[in-house]
Amino acid sequence: MSIELDFPEFPFEEPPGWIGCLQKPWNGVLVVVDHIPFTTGDQVTFEVTVCSDTAGQTLVAQTQGAVTVTADTTSVSYTIPWDGVLDAVTEGSIIAFYTLTPADGSASSSSQEAIVRYSRQQPGGTVCGPDS
Repeated sequence: MSIELDFPEFPFEEPPGWIGCLQKPWNGVLVVVDHIPFTTGDQVTFEVTVCSDTAGQTLVAQTQGAVTVTADTTSVSYTIPWDGVLDAVTEGSIIAFYTLTPADGSASSSSQEAIVRYSRQQPGGTVCGPDS
């Protein structure tokens, strides 16, 4: 049975459509998939790309995170790491999508991409990070 996959979400966008210093990205950025009937044993693989432009065209870093569902649920999350990924750009965008591989062996399916603007630039020209 094929499931209609929802876009992944960035629940701590501040303001909407932006990930910035208020979210403290050096602690990682949360990506969530909600309202999908996940079953124990399903695997959800998050694919994340960080770009140095807001249109998502200039790739700077990529990461992948696989989450195995441990109990029936409707929500799965992944935290995008700081080191080597989010610290790779000062301003740009984050693109995420996920692939669901069902535990029952049925065909995998992938979501559409979600994109959010990303900036560590602060008023006055300083750049936020774990030491600022």
